[in-house]
Amino acid sequence: MPAPLSPRAYPAKQNHHPITHSPYSEGSSAVQLPHRFLVVTPTPVTDEYDNPTPDLDYGPDAPRRVMWGLLQPVTSAEPAEPGRRPVTTAWRLFGIERLVARERIEWRERVLEVDGEPDCWEPRFGHVHYETRLRHVEG
Repeated sequence: MPAPLSPRAYPAKQNHHPITHSPYSEGSSAVQLPHRFLVVTPTPVTDEYDNPTPDLDYGPDAPRRVMWGLLQPVTSAEPAEPGRRPVTTAWRLFGIERLVARERIEWRERVLEVDGEPDCWEPRFGHVHYETRLRHVEG
């Protein structure tokens, strides 16, 4: 049996810290997860009487975790709105960890929102993986 492969270090683009390659993609031909990002899980906001409100807090106190996946752009649109020129980009995320509908992704100085419920794919022979639709609005 061959010796296990050691993780490779890749330089980061913006912050110049080394990024360790995904442990899931080493020696695996079926799953390649080249992108590393942060998942932000919101915390519920309460009012002055400790009652829950519909607001969610994604600030610095919200829990964050590192996740590996494959991000691919899907579409881009520039809807016409008076006084505003937004650009909406849709992305698809393939990964082996489940996300929930209200979580956000921080990747390359962008914040991507989960759009709808993530799909779980359980092939009869193969790796179970999750496909998540993401949305980024700028402007």
